[in-house]
Amino acid sequence: MKKKSSTLHKIVTIVGAVLCAIFGLLFLFNLIIIVKGLVNKDAPPSVFGVTPMVVRTGSMSSDKQHIVKVDELADVTPEQIKSLKVGDTVYTQYGDYKVENVIVSIQSPNSETPVFITERHAKDHIEAGDLIFSVKKDTGELKPGDVISYLENDYVVTHRILSVTPEGFVTKGDANNGIDKDPVKPENVVGLYKSRIPAMGEFIFFLQKPVGMAIFIGVPVVAFIAYEVIRSVKNADKESSENEELRKELERLRALAKEKEKPSANTEE
Repeated sequence: MKKKSSTLHKIVTIVGAVLCAIFGLLFLFNLIIIVKGLVNKDAPPSVFGVTPMVVRTGSMSSDKQHIVKVDELADVTPEQIKSLKVGDTVYTQYGDYKVENVIVSIQSPNSETPVFITERHAKDHIEAGDLIFSVKKDTGELKPGDVISYLENDYVVTHRILSVTPEGFVTKGDANNGIDKDPVKPENVVGLYKSRIPAMGEFIFFLQKPVGMAIFIGVPVVAFIAYEVIRSVKNADKESSENEELRKELERLRALAKEKEKPSANTEE
């Protein structure tokens, strides 16, 4: 029983230390983001060259359906258009970037100008509520197909590059029907999109609020204090029990010693 209790204590201690380390790093990370954001309000804060951002719109979502007209199709002949059916893959060309679309339905299929309802299953799709990470990148190395984060007025937008022009990068949200109005200037590029954590953005956004930070810090601290109090009480009860057992053993030994001394005293008389 004692061995099991010791093993459990070690496990709880290790798990507690790991959780404290994780919470500590997340808190430090969040604190750096908040401080940098307050110091420099003109650019999104970054940590070690990585800029985390919370996605607020679905302009890069792959779940939205899109309308594709006949004149938007690339690499397809009029004969092939007539034979297209639900489930087929068609391509649309935007600048130097070719987009893969899957047909989910067809409007006016017997017409010379049918309209295709499609979905785009982009591997690097981004959904509203995601937490995304963009890294600093030499703008001269950016190319069509790359997804970049850039400053537009007071907001950060994350869209795909369609083509590179002398005026800047022509961009478009995968879920948007049209290209962005103005080319993105290289100096406005925040970074190259690298990865995302689905649905984590709302949680991070909550943690940046006073209530979120209070809960984030308070819950682990209270849990740790409660654990220490319970452990201390158990240790005190255990020590008290051991002391009581030791006292009883001493009394038993004293009584036994007295019993042994009685015959010796009778012999001397």
